[in-house]
Amino acid sequence: MNNCWLGQKVQYDFLSPKEQESFNTVHLMTTMAKWGYLESTRINGDKHGADLLFYRAKDSDVKKIQLKGRPTFDKKYQGKNLYIAFQEKKSGDWYVYPHDDIIKKAQYISSWALSKSWQEMGAYSWNTLPLWLSEILEEWKI
Repeated sequence: MNNCWLGQKVQYDFLSPKEQESFNTVHLMTTMAKWGYLESTRINGDKHGADLLFYRAKDSDVKKIQLKGRPTFDKKYQGKNLYIAFQEKKSGDWYVYPHDDIIKKAQYISSWALSKSWQEMGAYSWNTLPLWLSEILEEWKI
């Protein structure tokens, strides 16, 4: 159905970066709700921490999440008990992984930790999810 009283469906690739972040936020909120995280809050003053907080009432679990467009490691997120969330473009699967734990597992695999980006800039990300990282993140796929 192409016609709807709400107008046309948005095309993600034509959204601005801010609009894409809002789009992804809503989709992540929907996904997390399926696992009982029915309360969520956007953090507007984020500098180096969480974009979103998720709360699950049954066990009082709180997740601090930094939303990304792709798998990312960043030194500014270390030691903050953050989870990184991204949606894999090809499959549409969401991953929500503990940032510091995954860096520890991945630091000796591949050459990313030796890169100029990581060594000098303090961050590394991938446009597409590499197979070796996909294997590490498998348990964190939603």
